[in-house]
Amino acid sequence: SKANVTPLAFRDGEVEVLKHLNWTLRAIPALHVVGYYLSKGAVFVDDTWQGRDLIEKIPRYVKKYADFFCNLTMQEYSFQKYLPSQLAAAILMASREALSVAPRWRPEMTALTGYEESEITPIFDHVWKYYAEQFPDRQDPRSISPRGVNQAV
Repeated sequence: SKANVTPLAFRDGEVEVLKHLNWTLRAIPALHVVGYYLSKGAVFVDDTWQGRDLIEKIPRYVKKYADFFCNLTMQEYSFQKYLPSQLAAAILMASREALSVAPRWRPEMTALTGYEESEITPIFDHVWKYYAEQFPDRQDPRSISPRGVNQAV
């Protein structure tokens, strides 16, 4: 005979197991926080790109890099130790660095994220190092083009 078990009953059972094991689940991934940060603006009129004035496409490229770094870090457990807001801020910094947008951190970004550059730099370093390990053929992570980002993901 078939048991009358509903999907809701499974969910309730899973929740009970998680409570018993004292597990906490993170409901908001860094990807969502990055989306929020980008919606508020992560590129500024007096930023420079590769030592020149910004071009119109740079905000779109920053988003592509941010999506790339989000996907990359979601695949690696070691990034789970960071708060989503911290990792998102480091991903913004990595996206700006990858595109050679200068400066890589600004007071406006501190106001947006609530983090000083010095708080985010160690997390950025982790993201950057992991990227370099995953793509060893690329001598300089800044050499990847936004088109290449789409292919790498």
